[in-house]
Amino acid sequence: MRRLLFILAVTIVSCGTPKQKLNNLTTGADTAIAFSDRIILCGQHSDEFGGTSFKPITILFDNKIIFRDSLNDYWLTGYSSKQYPKLLKCADGNCQLLIEIDERPNQNELARLTVSNNGQLHQDRLPIFNWNPADIDKDGKLEVSGILTNGETIANGDSAFYNPILVYELADNCLSLDSLATIGKNKKIWGQFYGYQYNDSLLLPFDRREW
Repeated sequence: MRRLLFILAVTIVSCGTPKQKLNNLTTGADTAIAFSDRIILCGQHSDEFGGTSFKPITILFDNKIIFRDSLNDYWLTGYSSKQYPKLLKCADGNCQLLIEIDERPNQNELARLTVSNNGQLHQDRLPIFNWNPADIDKDGKLEVSGILTNGETIANGDSAFYNPILVYELADNCLSLDSLATIGKNKKIWGQFYGYQYNDSLLLPFDRREW
């Protein structure tokens, strides 16, 4: 089985520590996670939810701020799934930083922040994955899967609003949507593929054994 190359959060320090050379860019932050000598994530404890989450967070690349979010709460130190944040090093030199967003009372999501080798950043949202990659579609490659939205099951658990499972393949050490596996998986569950988004206007029978 192909070895996965990923880096966990390996260093937690104060953002004001001089050896990190942060030049006081993150004054007031409570926690900093140094994923490498180029990428550092800083977060301040939020007053919401008993102070266990972090808001705002800031990401520095080569000592320059490339991302800051003061709207969402994040889990940074294993309070929730204990699997995130996680840094994936792509074969093309880019990195994907996966951070868990607190969406209570809804299901949490992952922020995927893709950082290029020159510090350009792209962000999107992924499901929370139980990080146990497996060959879901038997194609010899490893995948992870999850759902973005809490779905409501009706009656005796044999029908539900359409809520697709999304499958992501670990290609070149980073995550990319596996469209074929996603379509095939949801056909088994729902009978047909109705798209990549939750749809509360489609109440369908579904096969819980495939869920």
